[in-house]
Amino acid sequence: MSWWVVELIVAGTLIVIVLVLGPFIKRFGRSYAADVFRANPRTGKSYMVLMDIAYYLIFAAYILVTTTFERPDDWGETVTAAQMEMVLIRLGGMLLIMGVLHGLNVLSLPIIGRLLGLGRDLAAVGTSRSPARPDGVSRASPDDETDVSGPSSTETS
Repeated sequence: MSWWVVELIVAGTLIVIVLVLGPFIKRFGRSYAADVFRANPRTGKSYMVLMDIAYYLIFAAYILVTTTFERPDDWGETVTAAQMEMVLIRLGGMLLIMGVLHGLNVLSLPIIGRLLGLGRDLAAVGTSRSPARPDGVSRASPDDETDVSGPSSTETS
């Protein structure tokens, strides 16, 4: 078998891996992301779209960078052990990068969800939708001892 046939098979295999594993990971990660972003589902959906774009950009770049269009000098005209080793390194590299990035995403997603939720909570402080005090009592509570109407009649003389 000629060296370029193996190169085509490897490039096709890498493309199939990306096209199969991407939707597979997304399908099973959707409920996890929904749980992490339950306070703000729109942010979760936007985050997932951005991660999809990053996923395809990273792996398309990997495929393009590792594809060879000219036979390296140390390879023969037919498939050799060195070429098969290089093929396995490329396939393993793709799977390793996928695994590491997926693991980092799974571990960092709760932190990102918490930070985005915290930003939303801080933006809502002081509005009518959320209490201004951390103990849950609103500013206009009847139990509050501060008089907001101005000086009382007993203070004027």
